[in-house]
Amino acid sequence: MRLSAPTFFLFVFFILASSTGGIQAQERNAVPRDLPAYGQDKPLKLPHVAERKLLNGLTLWLVERRGLPLVSMCLAVRGGSAMDPGDRRGLSAVLSATVSAGTRQRSSRQIAEELQALGADIDVGVGKDITYITLSGLSSGADTLVKILADTARNANFPENEVRLETENALQSIMASRSQPSYDLNQVFYHQLFGEHPYAFVNPRPEVIRQVSRDDLLEAYRQRFQPDRAILIMAGDLSAAEMEKLAIRHLGDWKSSMTRMADIPLAPSRADPVLLLVDRPHSVQSTIYVGRPMPAANSPDEFPLQVANTIFGGTFGSRLTTNIREDKGYTYSPHASINDWARGGIFNVAASVRNEVTAATLVEIFYELDRLATTLPDNDELSRAKRYLKGRFLLANETPDSLTFTLAGYWINGKTPKDLTRYMPAIQKVRRRDVRAMGRKYLSSRKQVVAVSGDATIIRDQLSLLGEVKVSTP
Repeated sequence: MRLSAPTFFLFVFFILASSTGGIQAQERNAVPRDLPAYGQDKPLKLPHVAERKLLNGLTLWLVERRGLPLVSMCLAVRGGSAMDPGDRRGLSAVLSATVSAGTRQRSSRQIAEELQALGADIDVGVGKDITYITLSGLSSGADTLVKILADTARNANFPENEVRLETENALQSIMASRSQPSYDLNQVFYHQLFGEHPYAFVNPRPEVIRQVSRDDLLEAYRQRFQPDRAILIMAGDLSAAEMEKLAIRHLGDWKSSMTRMADIPLAPSRADPVLLLVDRPHSVQSTIYVGRPMPAANSPDEFPLQVANTIFGGTFGSRLTTNIREDKGYTYSPHASINDWARGGIFNVAASVRNEVTAATLVEIFYELDRLATTLPDNDELSRAKRYLKGRFLLANETPDSLTFTLAGYWINGKTPKDLTRYMPAIQKVRRRDVRAMGRKYLSSRKQVVAVSGDATIIRDQLSLLGEVKVSTP
């Protein structure tokens, strides 16, 4: 987005005003000096992760966690929503709802009753690169749990009545989502960032969902659910040897088919900056997205990027929140996030604001992005960001359920269990200049795509002060 000369001077005026306001806000919100010192960081006490591979190619990661008589398991396979056929984008939404809706041996009711008897539950989910089935319950019923998990992963039969029900549910969900400003905005924003890459897909279309058939679901299921494309992660009150025996008993004779899916190409690493407007007549507020494509998982910049984003807008005490919520009162809950997937990633700032402060909010977002790229954070700010990330990591991996989910994400992104122990030291090593370097490399305002959903008759003139506005339709 290039600024005209008059716009540039207006922008500089806003920046100077923002800088003064930001300093005043920091002074008002300064942390009292008489607070006690932080305690020592608590290390992540990870039990040993036993890594095995069955003869059929199924990977096993097994974690013994004694104490509570519980066990959690996750069977994950390669292939998610980004692998949906081009004419069936959205098929994964129905697939995830019907995988556990019945097998050749069990109806959905029988599955529910068996799990209820064990105090267990089942969940199926789909990401851009992954489809997974999770089960958790009493470790005394582990044999039955693995049996149901294996049956679901190998023998799902997608009963016609269940497919019709879930198709209708998906259509109702789409209708409800369309009432939200983020529905069309997501579509426009992701398409601008990723073009024709599968990662650009975010919203299933009703006409596509109506065409999804049982045969479509069976084909996708058979392509994804193959042992040499899968991992079984188990964590809980069993020994690794006991877990391995259960996997061999119920999954050892699982065979792969000859069907293979093509790999997803790398997603774009940059997008041309542009200011997009999605007209939403009569809307009383604007929804703002600012962002760009980012590196795929395992980038060398992974950890400094996490720290930089935390300082900028990733927490409730971040610079962005302090500026446009606490100081300016423009919005209630702005947020910035960085997500990395197997073949690409995204940086996204999101905020919903009153119509009359749409452009002013964008100016403040630009200011904070460029401040991150041009100045060093102070030591206390850096320390708080690191403590937040390390504390969140500890909490996020405290239970067997959460640990298996984390490990599934590691596996699909090409990491190993050893990477769990790398996280906290890598975050701790991030320096002030690393944060500024990430701001310069990825987050400066001139590298961002801006998409705004709102009433064009009210906000277009404001936005035009910042550059050329392109009205976009989903």
